[in-house]
Amino acid sequence: MNLIRFRVIIDIEEDVFRDILIDKAATLEDLHRGILAAFDFGEGEMASFFQSDEDWGRGREVPLMDMGMDDSGNPFPSMRTVAVHEMVTVANDRMVYVYDFLRMWCFYVEVIGIEEGETPEYPMLAHEFGKAPDQFSKDVDLSDLEALSAPSEDDGPLRTGDPELDAYLNDDAEDGDDDGPSFTSLDDLDEAAY
Repeated sequence: MNLIRFRVIIDIEEDVFRDILIDKAATLEDLHRGILAAFDFGEGEMASFFQSDEDWGRGREVPLMDMGMDDSGNPFPSMRTVAVHEMVTVANDRMVYVYDFLRMWCFYVEVIGIEEGETPEYPMLAHEFGKAPDQFSKDVDLSDLEALSAPSEDDGPLRTGDPELDAYLNDDAEDGDDDGPSFTSLDDLDEAAY
């Protein structure tokens, strides 16, 4: 059996890594679970592997979640359908693994060896160095979600996504200087009619 030995380094200030042995024919989902177990992280968050170059730049993405079928009826790649050897084949090949898209745990995954062997259970933790951080010790970064927050009163009229309706709403906001009555709610409209 051809085994791949990965060095998995978590991106924190301290030096913390795990060496994991896995069958090259195993799926990325197996490696995903092996990494989580090696660092004592629980499952249940979004994750992706990215093929990487020598500078750890991110290339092809393989997400944990199944994204359905393309127009030809072929499944989009997912960790369940992509084998480890489809992403890495020789020593020094690299991947970036991102877990929990709110906390953005980043792991640098590098092939440090190709071996022959038989072991009862893969993936197998072959070596560990340093104390892994608590999975929930990293703050959630909500800065990217600010764009999704509700607008304040100073932001002007709500945007609908329909260009004609948005233009109409902008015209109404600019035309607010006329001498006609102004209404802030339907209740005001009802009172003005009587």
